Amino acid sequence: MAFFLSTKGQLHPYRFKYLEGEFEKARMERTEIHSEFSKKIPKTLPLDQIDFFAIDVMNKPVLSKSVDSHLVEIRDQMKKYNIRHIPLVKDHMIIGMISDRDLLKVELTGTFLFLKAEDIMTTVLVVAEEETPLAHIARVLLEEKISALPIIDKSHKLVGMISRTDILKAVVYNRLVLK
Repeated sequence: MAFFLSTKGQLHPYRFKYLEGEFEKARMERTEIHSEFSKKIPKTLPLDQIDFFAIDVMNKPVLSKSVDSHLVEIRDQMKKYNIRHIPLVKDHMIIGMISDRDLLKVELTGTFLFLKAEDIMTTVLVVAEEETPLAHIARVLLEEKISALPIIDKSHKLVGMISRTDILKAVVYNRLVLK
């Protein structure tokens, strides 16, 4: 199973209906890379690789915070590392996630200094395994209207994050085409 729904730390295998059928055959393939352009690529994927997976593109190691972290600390970490999502963990299990938009909404209320991550975190998440095809992750991000999702390994430990921006970078810098 490639995808899970996480509800407060409990992982539930989940199949998206729109990934069944013809889209199951979808894969990311590399097109020819112009020699001048390839010199400017900041992060390239293996040239002989045809199929790409979450593990090839995800950000790792992932910066995560405890669910009892103060929002000020989370905001400062996001600014420091220029990230927009932080997964929240408890006992090494992913419990929730906070985005920069979540912080912006709360910051305007005047209660920001007193709140902790668990007070505003999103607790229902789509989570993918690191061997999930990149084309499937792109489709889920698009269809579910989410901008990032956590990546777990076979033992369900958080190992990375992947966002729409990461997929766009893979497409632009590696000349990938969805088929």
